[in-house]
Amino acid sequence: MNFREFKEKVKKLPFFGSDVAEIFSLSPKTMRNQLSRWKKQGLLLELKRGLYTLGKSEMQTPLSKEVAAASIYQPSYISLESALSSYKMIPEKVTRVTSVSTRKTRTFTNQEGGFVYRHIKTPLYFGFMAKKDESGYPYFIAEPEKALLDYLYLNLGKIDPKKKGYFNQSLRLQNISILNKKKLFSYARRFNIKKLDRVLGQFK
Repeated sequence: MNFREFKEKVKKLPFFGSDVAEIFSLSPKTMRNQLSRWKKQGLLLELKRGLYTLGKSEMQTPLSKEVAAASIYQPSYISLESALSSYKMIPEKVTRVTSVSTRKTRTFTNQEGGFVYRHIKTPLYFGFMAKKDESGYPYFIAEPEKALLDYLYLNLGKIDPKKKGYFNQSLRLQNISILNKKKLFSYARRFNIKKLDRVLGQFK
């Protein structure tokens, strides 16, 4: 099997693994060897071990960082700095994609960039929605309220709730008019953390 035949079969897939061997009636070992060889030739990009996408020069439909983040580590949804930046709630430009997951904290780096996944408890895995990138591929992203709560929750150790002006001075939060405060405090109650409630008291 040559690469052009392979490309024709997978060109509509945003990512794939050695399980595509079934498409070509090849053994998994043979497929892994093929994928490894094409990766070295720059025809494929490895998002993480065993997960590939077509190389940039071969890709007909660009793979967005959001969809890459969704495919690399599951379950997960984009949150924290990436979601806050997406909603224009912080002024900084975020280069790494930050997500949360019920699995352990992990970081992946590939040619697409850096992908950070922070661990949260299963009961706190809520408050996100499905979206699609420009190519129509799906991914999950936190609602604005949950993105802020996830960020506060995972950075509580660095926050002094007695110090006023945290949101304006330290976080430099902006565009807060998009926040539904009723939803924000409703979601916060599900965290059941007094320090988080005290920090949010600056919103009242």
